[in-house]
Amino acid sequence: MSLERAGAFYLIGNPYRWEAMRALRIALVLSALLVLWSRPLSAQVSDPREGLWWGLGLDYGWVNVACDICDGSRGAGLSATVRLGGTISQSLLLGGEVNGWTNSEEGVDEYLGSFSAVALWYLTPDGSFYLKGGFGYMSYRIDDEENALTSSGFGPQVGAGYEFRVSRSFSIQPYMNAIITLPTGNLDFNGDREASEVSLGLFQVGLGVTWH
Repeated sequence: MSLERAGAFYLIGNPYRWEAMRALRIALVLSALLVLWSRPLSAQVSDPREGLWWGLGLDYGWVNVACDICDGSRGAGLSATVRLGGTISQSLLLGGEVNGWTNSEEGVDEYLGSFSAVALWYLTPDGSFYLKGGFGYMSYRIDDEENALTSSGFGPQVGAGYEFRVSRSFSIQPYMNAIITLPTGNLDFNGDREASEVSLGLFQVGLGVTWH
């Protein structure tokens, strides 16, 4: 499939359009469920959080490109997360996070990447459940080595996770992320503008590890 054909599908639209805001709603609902699920475990005391921390995650991601001539959902594919930061207190971690997503079909490759400043807030100082918020930059590209559609923008990130301590300095976390850019970007075909007020979205569900 050439990008000319992919671009036509991209611009036509379809009845299964997956809106970026739906990802945000899903993330908020799942976060609420995680809060309720974590309450019975609140008595478990974690080891102290201190100093620098860094983490890696492998996840499954869904991407959305929303504009007047976009079909919305770009499907699902493998995604990864890398983050690094410092400990402000037992309840608050600050850092930077990089997310990447890719998908290939019939000779057409898609890529999405983001970089965000993030804050992780643990509901209790010795608890394991955390909420995440941030703001950053996201870029999207689809190409067939001859033609390319691109877009980028800035926007917020929300997420949640649960930390299972394996040792004093190592933990495993199931997590979810929703990253959405503000509808201020452009969609360019080989550098020429095709649409404006474009919003990008990435919703991830995965499993990560963190070293404190």
